[in-house]
Amino acid sequence: FTTFWKALEGYFQDARLRQLFGRYATYVGSSPFLSPATLMLVAHVEQVGVWILEAGMHGLARALAELAGSLGASFRYGESVAEIESAGGRTSGVLLESGERLEAAAVVCNADVAALAGGRFGETVARSFPAPSRSARSQSAVTWSVVARSTGFPLVRHNVFFGGNYRDEFEDVFVRQRIPADPTVYVCAQDRPGHDGSGALDEERLFCLVNAPPTGDAHSFEPREIEPCEERAFGQLARCGLELERTRESTVVTTPTDFERLFPGTGGALYGPPSHGWQASFRRPGVRGPLPGLYLAGGSAHPGPGVPMVALSGRMAAAALREDLASTSRSRTVGTGGGMRTR
Repeated sequence: FTTFWKALEGYFQDARLRQLFGRYATYVGSSPFLSPATLMLVAHVEQVGVWILEAGMHGLARALAELAGSLGASFRYGESVAEIESAGGRTSGVLLESGERLEAAAVVCNADVAALAGGRFGETVARSFPAPSRSARSQSAVTWSVVARSTGFPLVRHNVFFGGNYRDEFEDVFVRQRIPADPTVYVCAQDRPGHDGSGALDEERLFCLVNAPPTGDAHSFEPREIEPCEERAFGQLARCGLELERTRESTVVTTPTDFERLFPGTGGALYGPPSHGWQASFRRPGVRGPLPGLYLAGGSAHPGPGVPMVALSGRMAAAALREDLASTSRSRTVGTGGGMRTR
């Protein structure tokens, strides 16, 4: 029942080690000062071993789509859903913005639960969820996707450059709701598969990130706010010895406002609700939605954010759907003593 940070104080006297291991809270968009000590399990999992998809994260989605297609599933890309419809107290299908209706005995929704509760899929569905709370959001981010030449620091695939005042960083995000004044900067060197810092490249793809408040629906993150943030972030990298030769043309910036546009109803929160307090996991919505026939998948539903967890949520939603469809059929498959199977 203690916090992640308090538990770390019992293991590490050096504040830098507490800062290092406390970073695991951000894997689920949360603060180590508010998250439960259960998150120490993440470090254990990484010691056991972590796998990476050679084709990238999108490779998993593509492989699933190909497998589903081979089994008869059809896909409608680029279609906007206006409403999840219901009839007789259960889900009956979806209404597209084009006006077309797709009837269905069940609907699996992998949008953020906040979008459902906020009425983005119709008032009938929204009324079945608790009212969304802006305070119950995980962190967002400001990111820079760059093509650059890096010198001065032996980058590996994943790199974290810590700010000086760790507690203030999370106070800025979750309490003051502003971009941290002294941010920690994460850098993913996507073209470096190894972990020994070797193989420097003349030019490489880098993904740089700092935490930010999930207020993209209430606050417009304009260049006058992002530019000082960029100076602080890349200044932090320079102080640690990493110099990047990049141009404005080779840099794409994404803010909480942009993430809200990509994921409406979230404010730019990237991990669904935060994992704050020992009850957080139990408050996360399960895969069965409150409306019969509606199933939830994605980072805002159980078991949580991250590619492995989201993949598990999809499997669990599918299993729940199949179980429920079987339980509502008029008769179920049974075995007989003579070895025959009848219905």
